[in-house]
Amino acid sequence: MAYPSLLLVIGQSNSILTQTGAQAHERLWERTRRPGGTLPNTLKLVEATRAARQRVAWTRYEIFRQAYPQTLVDRAQYDHWMADKADWTDADRERDAGTVDDIQAVQQPEDATIFYSSLGNVFLGTMLTQHLAAWGVRTILLAGYHLDWCIEQAARTARDIGFNPIVVGDATACGRESDETPTLERIDTFFAPVISTAQALACLAEGASRRDARGWPA
Repeated sequence: MAYPSLLLVIGQSNSILTQTGAQAHERLWERTRRPGGTLPNTLKLVEATRAARQRVAWTRYEIFRQAYPQTLVDRAQYDHWMADKADWTDADRERDAGTVDDIQAVQQPEDATIFYSSLGNVFLGTMLTQHLAAWGVRTILLAGYHLDWCIEQAARTARDIGFNPIVVGDATACGRESDETPTLERIDTFFAPVISTAQALACLAEGASRRDARGWPA
């Protein structure tokens, strides 16, 4: 992490992290806020990344996708997701896709927000690769939700196109808690190192120290 790095934080939306969100049935809003949970760990990562003078980026994902281009499979899936939400207003849908308050409090104007256009791959149909090239990023720290969907796809794609992905395991979660251990094991075995928040903080600090010692610009 002495090289230019990015903390990419995925899925910090009201949809997932509030009791009234469209995905509240997963109860991630409850699990992630435990002491030492993924949300407190994410906030630690953001603080440490900024202290190390590295970049932070966020994502926006809309689960209400009736206006998106759709295959027959897409239409069936999107309509199923919305079957019990026909009474949601445009304001309800906008709030659902918005960022949870805890994260809004630490966002800064220079951070990029990547808007999802594919079903679950943050690299497809977005400006993420262009941002990474412009910033000269080599290493991508991944945190957020869902581990077995957006995080894993991001790690696999980042690896395939020449970046160094690292997944911060205790800053991620699956919709089902029982899926987390096998998913982390699969990612760590094949696609990207899985480390803890404590290890990530140490690596960020060490990277900044090495950069300073070599006189490299931030």
